[in-house]
Order: sequence, then C-alpha cells, then structure tokens
Amino acid sequence: MGKNYLFKVITGVFFGLLVSCDNSSSDQFEPSANDGGNNGNTTPPPARVLEKITLNSNIQEEYTVSGSVFQKGMLKDGTTNNYYTGTATYINNKIGKIKFVGSLTGSTVYDFSVSENSNGYVYSATCTATAAVALDSFVSDYVFTYDTAGKKLVKIMEKRKVAGNTAYSLFTESTFTYMGDNIFKAECLKGTLTGTGDPNMATAKKTVYSYQNYDSKISPFSTLPKSFFTAWSLLRPENFYRISPNNPTSVFVMPPSPAPGVDTPMTYLYDAYNYPVSDKNQALKYVYRTL
Repeated sequence: MGKNYLFKVITGVFFGLLVSCDNSSSDQFEPSANDGGNNGNTTPPPARVLEKITLNSNIQEEYTVSGSVFQKGMLKDGTTNNYYTGTATYINNKIGKIKFVGSLTGSTVYDFSVSENSNGYVYSATCTATAAVALDSFVSDYVFTYDTAGKKLVKIMEKRKVAGNTAYSLFTESTFTYMGDNIFKAECLKGTLTGTGDPNMATAKKTVYSYQNYDSKISPFSTLPKSFFTAWSLLRPENFYRISPNNPTSVFVMPPSPAPGVDTPMTYLYDAYNYPVSDKNQALKYVYRTL
C-alpha cells in the first residue's frame, strides 16, 4: 500500500468508523484466517490479529482484542485531525450495536444496530446519525442480499430518513461484482425515493469503486470481525475490499460525471506466512498481535 493509503473521495464527506466491544461475550470471527493465501506453506501461521497500521510511524488505525474478542479500535478520519473511537455491544454472542464518536467537537455520532447470521454476516442494519446541525442528522435502514450460498454479498439497499422526518426520502443501492472470492467492483447509485417509497432511478447518480489486481495473500483485515468492516464500508464504500480475503493492489474511484476518477495504488511486503507487513517503501506498516 502506498502513501495514498487514506483515500480522498470526491463525492462527499468521508466518515470514519471505529469499533470496540465490551468484554461480556465473544465475536464470530477467526483470528489469522489460516487458510487464506498461505500458498501451500505446510506450517500453519500463528493465530494473530491486526493491532495497528502506521504511516511514517504515525498511527492511522489501532485495534484491541482481549483474548480472541474484538474489543476496541481507533481510526484516523481521512486527512483530517479527527479520530473515531467506538464501542460495540454484543447480543447473544454476536455484535448487535456499534456506536462511535469523533474526537473533534461537533463530529457526527453514528449509532449502528446490526443483525448477524450464524456465519457472522450482516443481513440488516440501522444507523442513527446525530449531527451538530439537526438538518444533517439522519436514520438509515439497510437490507443485505447474498448469493444462494449465503457467502457473497451481492446487494445492499439503504433507505434514509433525514432531518427528523418520519418518511424515507433518499436511497443508496450498492451492487457488487466478484472476481473469485474478492469484491472486484461496487456500483453505488444514490437518489431520491418516490412517494410510494421506491427508488426513483431517474434521479440516481452513480459512483463506481473498483478494487483491482488482488494478490493471493492474506488480508490483514480478515483477522478482525467481518461485520465491523461491513459497517465501516457502509459509510466509506471505498473500503468494501476489506471484507475480501485477499489484498487489492489498486483502488479506483469513479464519481458521477464530470468529476474525474481517482486511482490509489497499493503495494505490499509480506512475512513468511503471506501477511502484509508494510508497503514496498516501508512507510506504511501493519502490526499484528499473536494470540
């Protein structure tokens, strides 16, 4: 991953998402994703979780796991001085709520409720966003559609109520294309709803996020709960690649015309078990904790 690790998205305000959890339960995830891209290495990698990501020794993301339970995190919000931290509440041994708050005064508070299936995949979610200005507050409800095997996310429909209104008025429809098990492309249509609550496609503007040229190695984000990165990507769709098992070497964002596309190349150096440990310049570094 190169120096442009934190992407500049042209189409709107970046949101940051961090998750943490209480110690009352355990999450449905597999630290170290042992079968992902080990390239025939007969020695299984040690169980590990991503602990932090630094850029020129400055922390960009930091995660804490207690035992094998994802506990808390911190993430820098783009190129700003804002950091989001948050807590997740577990319900019946699954993440049920995620609430996160920015470090800067006036930051919007995002309060997620999520529902996971037995495999840890999110199938529905609600986000209540409370902004400093009431007109910027909203409530979004999300419905997720998976393939027939129940493993690949193929569509997310978001319907949004804004500024305290009781009726939905906006929608975002995200559809996904795969290359193997990796998300290759997310096409996000944003527009208004009709009076009957259906998407009015005549009003829709499209942003395309392309995650290109995946390697065959292990994604560092696969060591943490998939539901966390699913929720994170609802706010910052350029990060949908984080729920894929491998690592893209380029992320290309094409916003609605006439804005130009933005390509972010990413490079990796790996350890003996095919986990990324840095970019090729060793400016961006991934630090893991062995369990």
